[in-house]
Amino acid sequence: MVPYRITLAVKEAQYLEGLLHYVHSSEFGDKLHISGFTKLDAFMKYMDGEETPDAVVGEAAFLEPWLARKNSESPNWILLGHGEAASIQGPVLPKYQPLPELMASIFGFCQKEGERHALPVTDGEAVTIGFVSVVGGSGKTTAAVNMAKQLGAAGLSVFYLNLETVNSSGIFPRPGRNAESAEGLPRMLYELKAAQEEKHAQAFVSPGPYTVHHPGIRADWFEPVTNLKELEQLGQSDTRKLLHSIAASGRYDVVIADTDSGANERLAAVLEGCRHLVWLMLDDIANLYKNGQWFAYMERSQPELFAELAGKSRYVVNRFTGQLTNQLPPFIPEVDGVLPNIPSWKQNSNEELLLSSPIYQRDILKLCKSVLGNLFVTDSGVRGYG
Repeated sequence: MVPYRITLAVKEAQYLEGLLHYVHSSEFGDKLHISGFTKLDAFMKYMDGEETPDAVVGEAAFLEPWLARKNSESPNWILLGHGEAASIQGPVLPKYQPLPELMASIFGFCQKEGERHALPVTDGEAVTIGFVSVVGGSGKTTAAVNMAKQLGAAGLSVFYLNLETVNSSGIFPRPGRNAESAEGLPRMLYELKAAQEEKHAQAFVSPGPYTVHHPGIRADWFEPVTNLKELEQLGQSDTRKLLHSIAASGRYDVVIADTDSGANERLAAVLEGCRHLVWLMLDDIANLYKNGQWFAYMERSQPELFAELAGKSRYVVNRFTGQLTNQLPPFIPEVDGVLPNIPSWKQNSNEELLLSSPIYQRDILKLCKSVLGNLFVTDSGVRGYG
């Protein structure tokens, strides 16, 4: 997602500086580009220029004279106030409130006015990427959450969907986690079934009310469920509906689906429903043997599906030490990418280290470009003016 451009106008320089500092160091630094003003003449001159922001947020002292002469093509605006009377009528946000809530409201306002995608979409849906592996312990979840972080840092709006029976992404704690937020996925699945029973068009349900944002991985997700039966009972058809509802919601540029290694209906839904597949392997004789056996079985039992999967798959060797020592299975033509071995992770007791290795992030970024191309923005920032 291209970051939204916001013009912010307030009288107090201290207020502006604190807000800009917060945005620059927070998750919103990737989603909002803010130009700030404390002087009316500088603000008016800027608004008369060629650059048109997506939204203007300001005090009445700035918005009133600007609105008095704005034309029909001017951007949307929000009044930033604290109870004083104003001659203009429109959306109002309290000026003095926690900055995370204030910025979330501004960002939500921009989304409501129309999501803009930086990536090409197919049939109005976000790009879907499935992370899969034949053998457990191949590092699939670590790779998936790190890709989510990289894409989020690049300014894209990302959803991370974990479909494992035991959600291993739960090791990455989210601030404010509670038992109620863990009900998001079960509630959305219930609404999907209810919509289907009532024969609503395509049984579409927006994920918005059921998801939370994880600042560590810079993506939205469902808080890991506590009742594992919720996942065990999730079949292939319901998984496809869930994936479609998230991808078609208009809220996201990319949806990353993380699956169990063993065969189940959720994995089948991801294999068939995702536009791109990333297969994680290890340069290990047993790991590669199992991969070869699985692909051989797929080719014999479902040749059409096997050909479809081959056309959208990328094969990645994880924990790569510099040179392959084992031969790839005959069904894998070549390695499309590698992720490095990080020795410090072997006996790691700090989950944050799994999201902060510069070497690993470098190769994850290469994988992002391999899958999506060079079509996502990488710059972000804020600017302040007098």
